[in-house]
Amino acid sequence: MYLKKLELIGFKSFLDKTILHFEPGITAVVGPNGCGKSNIFDSMRWVLGEQSVKALRGSEMQDVIFNGTDIKEPLSMAEVSLTFDNSHKFFNVPQDEVTVTRRIFRSSESEYLLNKTQVRLKDILDLMMGTGIGAESYSLVEQGKIDLVLSSRPEERRLVFDEASGITKYKAQKKEALRKLEETEQNLLRVNDIITEVKRQIGHLERQANKARRYKEVFEELKSKEINLSSLQKTLLEKEKNEIIDNLSQLQSKEAGLLSIIAEQEAKISGRKEEIETLEDNILQIKNEILNLDNLAIRNKEHIGLNEERLKELEGAKNYLQAQMEQAKNRLVLDEEKLGKIQNEYNGINKNIQDKSESLKVKEAELSNLSQAIKSSLENIAQAKRKILDLVAQIAHSRNEFNDAQAKQQISAARKRRLELEKAKVKEEKAQSENYLNSIAQELSALEKDFQDLDLKITNLKSELDNEGLSLNALNADLQNLAARSLTLESQKEFIEKLKTRYEGIDESMNATIFLDKLPKEKLTGLVVKIKSIDEKSQKLSGEAKPIELDIQKIDEKIRELRLSIADLTQKKTARQGRIQELNNSIGQLQQDLRNQELALANKKSQHQTSQEQCHKIKEEQDLVNLELEDTEKDLSIWDEQLARLKISLAELEKEQKTSEDLINSAQNNIAQNANLKERTLVLITQTRTEIEALVKRVASDEATIKIWEDTFRQDKEGLLNFETQLKENLDKKELLQIEIKDLEDKTEEAGKLAQEKEGLLKITQGKYQEISRTSSDVIQSLELEKKELDAMKDKLYELQMQSKDVEFKATSIRNRILQIYKIDLDTLEEQILSAGTDENNLAQDIQSLKEKLDSYGSVNLVAIEEYDELKKRYDFLIQQQNDLFLGKESLHEAILKINRTTKKMFLDTFERIRAEFRNYFKLLFNGGDAQLFLIDEQDPLESGIEIICRPPGKKLQNVLLLSGGEKALSAIALIFAIFKVKPSPFCVLDEIDAALDEANVDRFGRLLQEFAKGSQFIVITHNKRTINNADVMYGITMQESGVSKIVSVKFAKEELPENNKEPLVAEPV
Repeated sequence: MYLKKLELIGFKSFLDKTILHFEPGITAVVGPNGCGKSNIFDSMRWVLGEQSVKALRGSEMQDVIFNGTDIKEPLSMAEVSLTFDNSHKFFNVPQDEVTVTRRIFRSSESEYLLNKTQVRLKDILDLMMGTGIGAESYSLVEQGKIDLVLSSRPEERRLVFDEASGITKYKAQKKEALRKLEETEQNLLRVNDIITEVKRQIGHLERQANKARRYKEVFEELKSKEINLSSLQKTLLEKEKNEIIDNLSQLQSKEAGLLSIIAEQEAKISGRKEEIETLEDNILQIKNEILNLDNLAIRNKEHIGLNEERLKELEGAKNYLQAQMEQAKNRLVLDEEKLGKIQNEYNGINKNIQDKSESLKVKEAELSNLSQAIKSSLENIAQAKRKILDLVAQIAHSRNEFNDAQAKQQISAARKRRLELEKAKVKEEKAQSENYLNSIAQELSALEKDFQDLDLKITNLKSELDNEGLSLNALNADLQNLAARSLTLESQKEFIEKLKTRYEGIDESMNATIFLDKLPKEKLTGLVVKIKSIDEKSQKLSGEAKPIELDIQKIDEKIRELRLSIADLTQKKTARQGRIQELNNSIGQLQQDLRNQELALANKKSQHQTSQEQCHKIKEEQDLVNLELEDTEKDLSIWDEQLARLKISLAELEKEQKTSEDLINSAQNNIAQNANLKERTLVLITQTRTEIEALVKRVASDEATIKIWEDTFRQDKEGLLNFETQLKENLDKKELLQIEIKDLEDKTEEAGKLAQEKEGLLKITQGKYQEISRTSSDVIQSLELEKKELDAMKDKLYELQMQSKDVEFKATSIRNRILQIYKIDLDTLEEQILSAGTDENNLAQDIQSLKEKLDSYGSVNLVAIEEYDELKKRYDFLIQQQNDLFLGKESLHEAILKINRTTKKMFLDTFERIRAEFRNYFKLLFNGGDAQLFLIDEQDPLESGIEIICRPPGKKLQNVLLLSGGEKALSAIALIFAIFKVKPSPFCVLDEIDAALDEANVDRFGRLLQEFAKGSQFIVITHNKRTINNADVMYGITMQESGVSKIVSVKFAKEELPENNKEPLVAEPV
């Protein structure tokens, strides 16, 4: 795997699309200061995920976008792509090429792409993790930070070693596992809290659910009883309804007979009734005609009065309209005069507006010219100010340099005085150290002799202590044996006494031997026999029957003897233990004296070693003081020359600053004059605009006035026409009213005559009607009696119908109540319920009792049963979740332990190899010396810091932070190459890491570079010709246009070079 190409668009100084192709081997990137070489390095760090803006030499991430020049516009986007050859599947992706792209916009939006597919930053980091490639890896070594590995804190220094050992991916997995573990523990806490709460709720709901179940049982029983009672009541009501229907049928038959009689009576009077109706109609018609004629006469008289009133009104309206017509004619004349005056005024104002507008255009043109002049002056001032700022910065820089040089001159002079004093002081300290060293050597010899004497005493006492310990062990063994025998005898005595008390297990007169041959051995465990009765058969029962002494007196004697022996041995044991304690105390005291003596001896040895080192150090300091004194005298002469040069430079810069300030003052005066003129012009323009606006308002007002007068003129004219029309209409109406009055008077006279004739006919018809009415009254009375009987029968029939409906309503109410309460239709259950034949009173009593029982339950949560079931399911689910979390927690613990074991082994193996290689390359680069790497905390290698100790040739072993700049750079190079030797990265970018090296060290660096280039690809950003000589391809960075970087590539043809000439002989442009 190797880096194939780098593509930049709009990144920092690279405006146009720029592509750098890389081949295996060494590629050099060269160019003058400020041309954008380091932007190549920054682009690689950036595309690999660098998030620190400071590391990219900016203040915000948008600073990496091309910011424009004096003639080039800024870009809105920057993009960098790195393409790797993946034909050997170095990266875990199927493609033969891997392209990583990063893109940023000025709107702060950013994108990461992998093979043109948008991904997350995490995906890029995961892909690069453990490969040695990354923004913070050892494959990218930045300018000025070559010694960062050495000078950073020990805890930070190990990051490079983690990457080299390939454990960064495991550490990331461990971090992720720890995060998941913490989340799991938090989830466990939450689940436990929820389970506790749910468990509390379950207890409460369970009580409610049980109460609800008991309530439902009583309710179901009540439901059954009420359904039975309702069905029974419904059946009884239906029987009652059937009886009412029978009675209705009988009444309806009687009603039909009465209706037949009434029909016959009505038929008798129907003939006379028709005559009566005819006469009544005639009488009514005559009365109506008389009434109509009277009304007609009244209406005609009213119309005549109204018409006469209207004639008077029309005469008044005629006079009014004639007066209004005269006034309207006068207003028309006045309107025409007023309209003419307003039109003339309107035309004059429009002419004035045009004149003012022309004047305003002239003023605005003058204002634009003044603004342009002021803008030009401001640009001149800004340019002069920028120049002044540059000059001020240069002056400040020169003054700082002057002050620094002056301060360094004073420091060098003071240093010279101090060194002369130190030289005398070091000489005196050297003599004192040599005397002190001799006295320490004598004390050291005496302490070594005392140490040997104490050691011999301790050896003798330890030998005696060992002998006493052996004796004590023997006594302890005897005591244990005696105690065991005594315990056995006590047990035998107790056992025999129990057997005698219970009369079982012992028969002294019986010889047990006759049964021994017959008994199986497996059945003899625990058998008790008398010793003297067993003889040779006891040999067969060895290990299976346990013989004991049966004489208690003998057992007591043996116990007393054993107790005396135990007391004697215990006394001896106490004496031995006292002696051992005395020996231990003596040995402890002597060992304490020996440790004190050993500490004193080690202290003296340390003092002796320190004194020797002090003498050696004083000698070295004496040499250093002499060298430093010579260097200080040289520095003083250099600073004197530099101070003189800086004084001249400062005077020139201050003179140029004075010129720029004069130019600014002149431009500011011009701006002030033009600004005053501009202000006056603005006032005139404002006044003109105000006048125009006022005139425009007057024009608008006049236009509105003209419109009003035109409308008024038109309305007055229309009013005059209306008056004329109304006058003509009123004259026509007057003639019609006079004709109508004459016609009404004639009709009124004719109606009076006709009314007298109709009244005579009415008297004749009324006499005939009274005669027919008297003859039909008897028949009508008989019919009335029969109708009354029929009405009474109808009332009875209606009452029965109402009773039937009431019964039907009650039955329906019962059915609907059961349907509404219990959602059960009584019609579907009627047959099976009726077959039960339950008594209605008993059912009513049972229902009342059940209702009282339900009331006694009080408030019942019927939903509690479902809620309890749901909560129980949730509780079971939470318990399962809790178990899963416990299993997940254990799994994460195991994974973390496994990662720790794996990473510890990987890190320690890699660290040991890097330590060995670092020593080799350190000696190679320094031509000698030594260097060491070690862990600060070896008990925790995965978190321990790493300390680096170096000893250049001719110097003592010391911390790497005490080295000079060149030594630090060389040590860092040795460490980087050691890491590459153990874990080579596919490519490495070095940004001016050879800047602090002299020619000899650059040659050594170049030889190592050539060696490692056989296995890795190197891209070196450098100024050093000797380093360039090792390159296969060279890219030159230039700025043909200010602020825009361009590249020129050159491929070298390798030829044999003279020993003393390291310049390339042939260069072929690519």
